[in-house]
Amino acid sequence: MAEFPTLGKNCAWKDCNDLDFLPIICQNCKENYCKLHFLPETHECPEYKNVQTENTEKTKVRYKCHKESCSKWEYAPVICNYCSKQVCLSCRHQESHDCEKLPAKQKLMPATKEHVSNIIKENKTVTTKKPRKKLSLAAQKTAAKVQLMKLKMKSVGQGGLPEGERVYFLVHPPQESSRPAQGCFVSRNWSLGKTIDSLADATKTVNQNNVTAARKLRLFRNGDMLSCPLDTPISNLLESEQLLNGDTLDLDYET
Repeated sequence: MAEFPTLGKNCAWKDCNDLDFLPIICQNCKENYCKLHFLPETHECPEYKNVQTENTEKTKVRYKCHKESCSKWEYAPVICNYCSKQVCLSCRHQESHDCEKLPAKQKLMPATKEHVSNIIKENKTVTTKKPRKKLSLAAQKTAAKVQLMKLKMKSVGQGGLPEGERVYFLVHPPQESSRPAQGCFVSRNWSLGKTIDSLADATKTVNQNNVTAARKLRLFRNGDMLSCPLDTPISNLLESEQLLNGDTLDLDYET
């Protein structure tokens, strides 16, 4: 090592004194140490012990929460911005430590609850569907043809039903269900009753037509209920033009 007499530092630990080319300086006593003795514990650093003592003395100061029912405390002061009293972190909000500067809560107007209840009742009230403006038969056929092209692109129905048997309708579920209109297809060979059951399934409408005392689902066209027997084939209604392929129908309960 005679070639580099000034390179490196000797370890300051009394039992070591090894020459280290990359000495580590202790942050407390500022002496140079080798990699084995640079930690304060390994070279019994006197300054490190003094720092520990100071920190221990500082931690003895505790700030207790002024709330009587709270036994918590903090190492640092936490002061309420309103009543200027010492609180803990859990009780720092005015409501939590019963702050004397907390403004009294204003009581709600006596009529508020009743007013809200009335609004809810009004929203739940089911209004009757207004009949659509009746068009001439020629205009109805034209409208049905235009709508049929749209319905064929996106409608639901029984899978596997041959295309030649399908009849398409835009079905409005009962207004109380709040569901949008749904394009549906059925078979022209089905009865009116089976068609109602299928449309109820497609629009997720509650159907209790098989229950004696329950409300009955029926089909309405232009505001008028199809009053023919439920075993009437759809093909007969198409032939008599009581229904049109591509029609708009209302699925609703009989009143």
